[in-house]
Amino acid sequence: MSMFRRRARAENEPPDPAAADPDAGPAAETPPGKTPRPNGPFDESELGPEEARAGRLDLGGLLLRTGADMKVQLQVDEKSGKPTSALVVMGDAAVQLIPVAAPRSSGLWEQTRLQIATDARRRGGTVEEADGPFGTEMRIVLPVTTADGKKAVQPSRITGIDGPRWMLRATFLGGATTRPDAFARLVQVVRDTVVVRGHAPMAPGDLIPLRTPQREEPDQPVD
Repeated sequence: MSMFRRRARAENEPPDPAAADPDAGPAAETPPGKTPRPNGPFDESELGPEEARAGRLDLGGLLLRTGADMKVQLQVDEKSGKPTSALVVMGDAAVQLIPVAAPRSSGLWEQTRLQIATDARRRGGTVEEADGPFGTEMRIVLPVTTADGKKAVQPSRITGIDGPRWMLRATFLGGATTRPDAFARLVQVVRDTVVVRGHAPMAPGDLIPLRTPQREEPDQPVD
C-alpha cells in the first residue's frame, strides 16, 4: 500500500537560484504524444491533463505513479514549512525527486553536475560521472555519522532530466545503489512521473511548488 507522509528535507539540495529567466512566459506546448523523452519523465503538455493525472498521485508540481509496496514522503523545509521534494520509498531503497525551473533556451543538468561535484568534494566525498538510464549521472559516496555515532559512508546516484523549462533531479539512495532490481523499479517510477511546470515566471533553479494531495486516492492513503 502506498503511503503519503511529510518529513524534513534530505541532505541533497537543489541548486541555488540564478538570475531571473529572461525567457519567462508561457511555454509553447508540445502536442500530446510528442516528446523528446518518449520513455519519460513527461511534461503535462506532452500527455494532456486527463492522461497525465490518470492513476497518479497529484502533488502539484509532480504527478507520481508508484507501486503498491511503495510509500511517498513529502520532504519539507524546516524554516519555510514548504515542500521541497518527494521521496518514493520501497523497503530500503528510495528515490528523491526535486523539480526545478530551468531556462527555455538551455538545460540545467550540466551546470547542476558541477555544483554537485563541488559540494560532494567539499564534504570529503568521492565523485564519479557515469552513463545511466537518463544519460550522464553522478555517483557520489559521502562520509556520514550514524545515529549511534559510528562512521559510515552514504552512496547515491544522482541524475537530472531536462524538460521544457524544467529539470527533474532524481537521487537514488539505499538499496537502489546496490540492487539492480530495486534500481530498475525506481527508474520506472521516474519515467512514469509527470512534471507540471505551470506558466508563472520563475528563476532557473527555483523549486517548482509541491503540495499535499487535495484528496485521498483509494490506493494511496494520506498520513
